[in-house]
Amino acid sequence: MSLIRVLAAGLVAVFVLGGCSTLRGTPVRYQSAEAVVAQIDLGADELATLAQTADPVERNRIQNRALAVIDLRFHEFVRDLAADRADADAAVAGTTLGASTAGAFVDSVKAKTNYALFAAGVVGAFGIVDRSYFYEKTVPAMVAAMRAARAQVLLRIRQGQTGALDTYDGVAALQDLEAYYTAGTILAAVAEVTQRAEADTATTMQKVRALSVPTAAVLDRNQQIRQAILGITDAAGMAQGNQALATLGLPPAATPQATRTALVAALRPRTPERIATVEQALRGAGLLK
Repeated sequence: MSLIRVLAAGLVAVFVLGGCSTLRGTPVRYQSAEAVVAQIDLGADELATLAQTADPVERNRIQNRALAVIDLRFHEFVRDLAADRADADAAVAGTTLGASTAGAFVDSVKAKTNYALFAAGVVGAFGIVDRSYFYEKTVPAMVAAMRAARAQVLLRIRQGQTGALDTYDGVAALQDLEAYYTAGTILAAVAEVTQRAEADTATTMQKVRALSVPTAAVLDRNQQIRQAILGITDAAGMAQGNQALATLGLPPAATPQATRTALVAALRPRTPERIATVEQALRGAGLLK
């Protein structure tokens, strides 16, 4: 029993260390976010005043204080996303280690089985949580999407603050504050990623629809050009290939392989006009009938 107690004490130490800044991946804050928010002392009455203000200076002052609070809370939230994952990893590892170690120091087969089942259950449960709530490796993408959405709203706010009340009144300023806060949530990040993916898909599909489907005749012509170029394998073919290169305004090649490579490069970019020009040069050199 004394050995198990020692192991238990060790596990407690691991969990305590798991909360340190090194393992959590973040340094100690230069100042407590809670303390800064408390000093800003932004009350609900001031936000109500913002909606009714008739002074653009007061509008900007209250809005800037609210922005500072939202920023502090957002950065705290982002740090906790990584810290919660690190704490969960440490807790699961410590729990399964304790169960496995305890199982090794008991004689009863039933007890060993129970410890093993408990350890397996903890690992399995954490796997479900990890996949369902942390989206495995998608958290960085979510944070990037939140930052992008916040930046868009912040730009709108800064532009509004330069205007008069008739173009950016207190109600609009309060609405933008709510939009700025909402932009820093997981739901907003998912929406941002989804909208971006849908926009990219629509753009790509437009490009796909704009592509022309080659006819059988065009495919046959391209195959003839390909075979003509690949057929340059000896000195006679190289001479014809260099004649085609000269027609295209390109320097001659020293070997059949180099001639083939130069003619293939001459086809780029593969536009209909460029292909027709190379085809004409190959016909003039006698490589195409």
